[in-house]
Amino acid sequence: MVNSAERVEVPDFRGMQSLNPWLAGHEIGLLLCGPDPDSPDPLLDGIVRRQRPDPGAQLRKWDVVTVWVGDVPPGGACEPRRPLSPVPKLAAAIDWPAHHGDA
Repeated sequence: MVNSAERVEVPDFRGMQSLNPWLAGHEIGLLLCGPDPDSPDPLLDGIVRRQRPDPGAQLRKWDVVTVWVGDVPPGGACEPRRPLSPVPKLAAAIDWPAHHGDA
């Protein structure tokens, strides 16, 4: 049986630029990959549109979350984006300032 210290709650990565959830997932002990891990297309380009398992699921540390990414819409055309980015919640979960890098 896996103890609770080895479990990780899956955050909601939808709406985030794909590099950000990849980094945040790694910080909390999750790996992200696309639906076809052997694809030559990088996971680092686009907005996360879907994910499996769903947010809130409990996984073992270093399990994989599959994400589907889509094109980044032109600036301002789809504002505000839905779902809203969970960056502040993720920042708190991994002990980052909510707006790290801001002066």
